[in-house]
Amino acid sequence: MDERILELHGQLRSVRCAHGHMTDRDAFQQQLSAANPQWEAFADELEATGRQPRTNPDGDVVLEGVNYDEFVVPDCPACLAENRHNNIQKPEVIFFGESITKEVKDRSFHDVENCDRLLLMGTTLATFSAFRLLKHAMDLHKPVLLLNLGPTRADGLQGLEKIDIASGVVMRDVVKAVLGAGWMSDPVVADMLQRGIVKPPPDDQEDAAPRVEA
Repeated sequence: MDERILELHGQLRSVRCAHGHMTDRDAFQQQLSAANPQWEAFADELEATGRQPRTNPDGDVVLEGVNYDEFVVPDCPACLAENRHNNIQKPEVIFFGESITKEVKDRSFHDVENCDRLLLMGTTLATFSAFRLLKHAMDLHKPVLLLNLGPTRADGLQGLEKIDIASGVVMRDVVKAVLGAGWMSDPVVADMLQRGIVKPPPDDQEDAAPRVEA
């Protein structure tokens, strides 16, 4: 299944250094904590007290009373093994302003060209790298359905079918239909519901949405 999934804009499971070496994200977190014990203590305090740092409209977190100059980014272990110091590392994601690789671009177009139809869920298609895949599918006269709440970049395109609905509700119903009554006890579903930043799906009248305690 993993081989059939193309992560167009990358993923947060790993970190890549400037020389191309990959590190598991959890392992990198341990390196960060070891190099910055005072920051680890600060993060533990926030978690223990339930305090939330202030977040700017652009998504940046504001930490009051800390000195960013004291933060240490550890060297890449693989680079150190090659007798080279390198602490330039970033998550394996495409940031705004960066371009996806040619390999990923070619694979994305290949997948669109070889599909029967295209289903888009929970996206405004704000980035061109995603929007052009929709355009490519429509140029090939493939049926396209978009599920999203609110306006998107594709609104008004002739031939596009759009339904204003929360994609999380649809995905939950699909999982229940496929797995049956025991869907919440499925290990894969349980792992997904507790991985990363958890935002539980909304309640409906049929059942209570799963809740993951912070």
